Amino acid sequence: MTDIQQILAERARVLAQPLNAHATDGELQLVVITLGDERYGVDSRWVQEVVPATRVTPLPGTAAYWAGLVNLRGRLVPLLDLNSFLVTLGVHAAQPPAPNATSRIVLVSVAGLEVGLLADDVSEVRRVAASQIGPSLAESAGSSQPMIVGVTTDLLSVLDLEALLRDPQLAVKDDVI
Repeated sequence: MTDIQQILAERARVLAQPLNAHATDGELQLVVITLGDERYGVDSRWVQEVVPATRVTPLPGTAAYWAGLVNLRGRLVPLLDLNSFLVTLGVHAAQPPAPNATSRIVLVSVAGLEVGLLADDVSEVRRVAASQIGPSLAESAGSSQPMIVGVTTDLLSVLDLEALLRDPQLAVKDDVI
């Protein structure tokens, strides 16, 4: 098996794990990020760190939701403007605001992928009982939004980062550049 096949097999194995497989006593620990007026919870097991938004180097030829590259202590990390991407998918309705002093980069590592998520703010880390997460509003309306696991009683939308980063729209194709 080649190195690429081994990497892809490991990614497939990790992505095949159910979201709640790591939860203890039916709880999830979520990093709460803000995008405009909306709040989203991201499973903390994927979050490596949260840093203030720094200078972003644009990447010509990529989709608008790829904000560019950031240098995090000598590592170049692709930066996904999460707000813009969720608007593109129809998950998030607000137009993305310009980055400001409270903007944050949430560095996540999922299935061997390391990506920075640009967020307006990161407000807290909290535990949520799995029983407090109901179906998403889109799911209730009959629409399938695989990026949203569900919604808490205080209207925090829980994102599935694995599904989000699997989206084929995120692939940068070399024949386009």
